[in-house]
Amino acid sequence: MTMDPKELESRIRVLEDIEAIKKLKATYCYLCDAGLGDPRNRDELISHFTKDARVDFGLGPESQFEGPEGLLIFFGGVVPSAVSFCMHMVHNPIIEVKGDGATGKWYYEAPTTDTTTGKAQWMAGTYEEEYLRENGKWKFASIKTKWKYISPYDEGWAKNPGVLLTERHLT
Repeated sequence: MTMDPKELESRIRVLEDIEAIKKLKATYCYLCDAGLGDPRNRDELISHFTKDARVDFGLGPESQFEGPEGLLIFFGGVVPSAVSFCMHMVHNPIIEVKGDGATGKWYYEAPTTDTTTGKAQWMAGTYEEEYLRENGKWKFASIKTKWKYISPYDEGWAKNPGVLLTERHLT
């Protein structure tokens, strides 16, 4: 069976795009976890977003941000004020590429430290994302967080899915 070279080239391009998007997501995780209170990490992270990108942290309207100013508030203020330590673990990506656009869905788990209490906690849920290729590079167009739990370390998710989630009925 002979494969048309153009079809083969197209299939390889999709695989390369998927790998580039996986690298983009890994870069996001590493920069967030390195500490967004550091303007270098924050600015590098924001450079991986489109100019009109949006983020929705999944806790209502006060956790939705858009554009460069919104991303600066979210990644420069909201995230560092919420967690002083974080280690993202993302897995099971489902990435669909269509030309210069793509979508992705990921599971995430993150052991974190709550900035206000200083206590360890578990976070888990899904990321639903949109990506756009700009000048040959993939960037985030949107990230939406859907929570499964934000639980105190010592209680775990079975005992306590998290006050933020139960108060807002977002589970």
